[in-house]
Amino acid sequence: MTYEALRCASLSTQLSYAIRDRIKLALHLPRYKLVCAAVVGQNAGQALRHASRCLGDAHNDGFATASYQNDSLFATATVYAAYYD
Repeated sequence: MTYEALRCASLSTQLSYAIRDRIKLALHLPRYKLVCAAVVGQNAGQALRHASRCLGDAHNDGFATASYQNDSLFATATVYAAYYD
């Protein structure tokens, strides 16, 4: 896929919903809230730094991040899982 600004804007939303829904179906985590954030941007030789912080229970809460890159675009997705009572 090549980078197109309008297409990639909606793609990031679609990716975040798709990732979240697949995790819900695959892992069946009834006591966890899942939050998924996805970013798709143009790969034009620039630098990008992305950071996030969460306040949670280190024993029960967690996150996972995945990235993809080609000559035209980059994509990064992070899923946070927060345990609740």
